[in-house]
Amino acid sequence: MQLYSPASRWSSSLFLTLALWGVSWTLLAHNLYDLPVGTILNFGPNLQTAAGGVCRQPEGLAIDPEGNFYLASNSDSATTVGHVCVIDAKGNLVDIIDVPAGPGAAAIGLVGEHWEGGHLYVLDQADNIVPHGRILRINPRTHEVTTVHDGLAFPNGMAEDRHGNLYVTDSLLGAIYRFSEDDPTLVKWFQSPMLLSNNPDQNVGANDLAFDADERYLYVDNAGNRQVMRIPLDSRGNPGAIQLFADGASLDRQLGLSTPTALFFADGMQFDVKGNLYVMANITNEIEVFSPSGSLIHRYAGTGNNAFSFNASPVFKGRLMFITNMSATDGGVNSKLSVFVAPYRGLRTK
Repeated sequence: MQLYSPASRWSSSLFLTLALWGVSWTLLAHNLYDLPVGTILNFGPNLQTAAGGVCRQPEGLAIDPEGNFYLASNSDSATTVGHVCVIDAKGNLVDIIDVPAGPGAAAIGLVGEHWEGGHLYVLDQADNIVPHGRILRINPRTHEVTTVHDGLAFPNGMAEDRHGNLYVTDSLLGAIYRFSEDDPTLVKWFQSPMLLSNNPDQNVGANDLAFDADERYLYVDNAGNRQVMRIPLDSRGNPGAIQLFADGASLDRQLGLSTPTALFFADGMQFDVKGNLYVMANITNEIEVFSPSGSLIHRYAGTGNNAFSFNASPVFKGRLMFITNMSATDGGVNSKLSVFVAPYRGLRTK
């Protein structure tokens, strides 16, 4: 079985056409859909240099019903103000939202995002110290920033169930919290040592979250341990015993890969309509696709200037997956948004 599927190089005329963005979203999407599955291209400006660099090192990503992308900067130089940068469907940087650091925090680091009810939820890891980690809600029209909850260490990933409940990981506490707009009380929904990192070189444990189609399981990856776990839910949404879904070290042995390769710092996750799980492995700079049984069935990576650089958060729009590149290992010089042509539509798209 061929696992590694690098995107091919395309002609300069195609790059020029896609770079100009003087086309409608419908035409743009049509052009991208005509490209082979696995194609990976840069989308929009280099965010290290655009707007004076305030959009650099994007980590979180959300998309609104109009097709605008909200990129949360996790700049390693941000201490008092962070930024959410808005890129429209043509790849233009159209807005920048300033986000002040929280009281007493020595830094601001914006990570996971979620669009809900005309508002943007954004997580702030701050300085990784309790109680500085925050869950924020932003009005994208007025730029008003509201702290919904604080008291966390490193809130990182978000997911929503069909009932409107929002789930948030804390990477340093090994916990998943839950709240909703109808019931804003923040409750600790699940906690386990299996959501903590045992890796002295990477202390980030529980990272991103994703529900399967039937919401029988909530999937959560552990970046430091190179694992994807899943938590079964009963009919009332209560969690059961955590289960191992995929283990990077075991996959390396099974597939004869050099170690560490599989799930090397597992980050953002999304499902497609066939039940395949897409996981961002941001040290190997690739998308790893897992079958419903947990088998690693595809690996996708860009080439040349279109290669990933610490790919972090994905969102689907139809069969196109947009992905932030945090550029964490090369000083931010490749801070950008990428687009990937997937084989199937995303399970949850905007």
